[in-house]
Amino acid sequence: MMRRSAIVLTLLLLVVPAMLSAADMGKRDILRVGEAEFTSATDFTVTLQVIHDENVAAMDLPLTFTEGVTLTEVTFEGTQVANFDERLVNIDNQNGRVDVGLINMVYAPKDDATLKPATSGNAVAVLHFRLDNPGLETLEIGTYSTDAPYHELMFVYNDWENGVPQVRDLVPALEGATVSLASRTPNATLPTEFGLEQNMPNPFNPSTQISFALPSAAQVNLTVFNVLGQQVRTLVDDYMPAGYQTVTWDGTDNTGVTVASGVYFYRIAAGEFAATKKMLLLK
Repeated sequence: MMRRSAIVLTLLLLVVPAMLSAADMGKRDILRVGEAEFTSATDFTVTLQVIHDENVAAMDLPLTFTEGVTLTEVTFEGTQVANFDERLVNIDNQNGRVDVGLINMVYAPKDDATLKPATSGNAVAVLHFRLDNPGLETLEIGTYSTDAPYHELMFVYNDWENGVPQVRDLVPALEGATVSLASRTPNATLPTEFGLEQNMPNPFNPSTQISFALPSAAQVNLTVFNVLGQQVRTLVDDYMPAGYQTVTWDGTDNTGVTVASGVYFYRIAAGEFAATKKMLLLK
């Protein structure tokens, strides 16, 4: 399905330049980059909005973004293109690129096959970023173009001229390309160094909390061992964002069986940081 969808978009964008009949005769069309909205200390969203004065049938939005962030996903819920037949996304974090292709009508005729102009603009996509560099103050959004496959920042219009269907395209202006990352949530203060705290409470029964600090995003492994050095429970084995983190151990092993009273050790490995602490389970 994705392969066929990509072919549909590629064919449309290849045909458009050949059918280009006239430049847009109305107001200037704009792709506007919204402000960063932080949902946590390191996660934030940026909404893409389009300003246009004609009915849009498709869009090609090839964008670049600066280092220091990871684009985790692109969503369309709550936008004005949620009912488009094709919403194609290709994220390339290694090269700091994302392609967003939008086509309203592909599979069957629609009564409303275009995106109508709106006074305040239309939201078309939400970019979800993770902040990997806590010192990054601005996010730069740009555009790029390629020949094979053909990609260029473009709005596509359907039009009629003397009873003959025409396809028109244009390159919109890009606004708000510099996104400030200064307005973070009140709890967005990040630690300055890695750290592993003593579990609380200690001794404990039946559960305890283990807190640790990540000054930057990292692959984290947090594991509980017994006094023989045998692995008892893996609490974390995942890529985690920068910030202060807390996990709970309920005194069970990896199979869900409650462990016996005694001394246990918990070890964290995050990037090049590693630390081990001791805790006591009493029943």
